[in-house]
Amino acid sequence: MNGETGQQPEQKTVKKIPFKENILGEQEGKPRMLGTHCGKCGRYSFPFRQICVFCHSREVQKTFLSPRGKLHTYTICRVPVPNTTPPYALGYIDLPEGMMVFSQLAQWDEKELKIGMEMELVQEKLKTDKEGNEVYTYKFRPIKIGESQK
Repeated sequence: MNGETGQQPEQKTVKKIPFKENILGEQEGKPRMLGTHCGKCGRYSFPFRQICVFCHSREVQKTFLSPRGKLHTYTICRVPVPNTTPPYALGYIDLPEGMMVFSQLAQWDEKELKIGMEMELVQEKLKTDKEGNEVYTYKFRPIKIGESQK
């Protein structure tokens, strides 16, 4: 309570926002990446664009991409960059749609990372912006052996 006015201080509403528009969405309460599906050539791309990056058609629609894929390749980084504490892992994930996405990896153990292992999309906080909003990004984490399909 403010001693001078006798009123409660104004509570700022913290928003949860993606780091870039048209990257993330939600389906059934779970994070999903937003991609492009071309009606002309049938290919998928990420992130969503108003034009197909393969055939340049404008016959595209926004679509949710699969939240699961396989680790195509990865690297462990030990040099700090903004909003990241080393070591951190980066990799390419093969999605069932026939495309690959580049992603930071989450909840990984260097000894357990294997090319071809099953990976799952997660959403994690990247930073807090100047207005106090929580800025989120997508990452992929390994699916542990025996872990149920979500």
